[in-house]
Amino acid sequence: MPDSLATTAEAGDRLATLKALRDRLAAEIDECESKRDTAALSQRLMDVLEQIDTAEKAQPEKKGTPRDEVARKRRERASTSRPRRAAGK
Repeated sequence: MPDSLATTAEAGDRLATLKALRDRLAAEIDECESKRDTAALSQRLMDVLEQIDTAEKAQPEKKGTPRDEVARKRRERASTSRPRRAAGK
């Protein structure tokens, strides 16, 4: 079971808190019967989703292992290299 929203917020991880809030808002929207409340919750959810996108883009890019880096370089080389000619042609 995931941590409560309060527990996540207390930990001080803004992105994790935003994601927990997103999940909570989505659950509340699913259970909501009032159109007015659904509209307000939906607007808040959209705001939180935008903040999540901004926070994720601001995080430094995660680097993989040295093995991942070698694989990435091989893929780049393979995509930019010329096709090889068949032997004898």
